[in-house]
Amino acid sequence: MELLTIYDSRQSFYGKATTEKDGNTLKLYSYNTLVGTITHENNKTIYKHFGTYSQTTSRHQKEFFRQNGLTDEQIKELTKKGTLEV
Repeated sequence: MELLTIYDSRQSFYGKATTEKDGNTLKLYSYNTLVGTITHENNKTIYKHFGTYSQTTSRHQKEFFRQNGLTDEQIKELTKKGTLEV
């Protein structure tokens, strides 16, 4: 499913960012590369950020995590650490 722009100023990501549900994990793909996941297990949510790529991919990641409950501060922490449990 295409990632919609809700918080980003762009009108669309034009199909370059997509999400996929796999069991209890939501995956984000940017340019067909897995760049983030959100997993719900044992009353916890585990966010994973798979590195920094292009400026556009960073926008996709920020939009994905913001739409799924993280604040800008939490996204910065996630980007730095790679994993965040909430």
